[in-house]
Amino acid sequence: MPDYKAMYYHLAGRMATAVDALEATTHALVDITEKLKLAQQTTEEMFISDSDDDMDTSDNVSE
Repeated sequence: MPDYKAMYYHLAGRMATAVDALEATTHALVDITEKLKLAQQTTEEMFISDSDDDMDTSDNVSE
């Protein structure tokens, strides 16, 4: 089974590094930076929401 948690942490770390570099580079990239941030935030919300669903499912199975 793929290690989605490790993949997510890898992506999140690389995204944060890229966003920091883009912000430091120039103001011309502000639009791109904001789009990357929005993509990351949306993905994090999806990940958290899905993790909650997974927890509920595993809790129901153990009852």
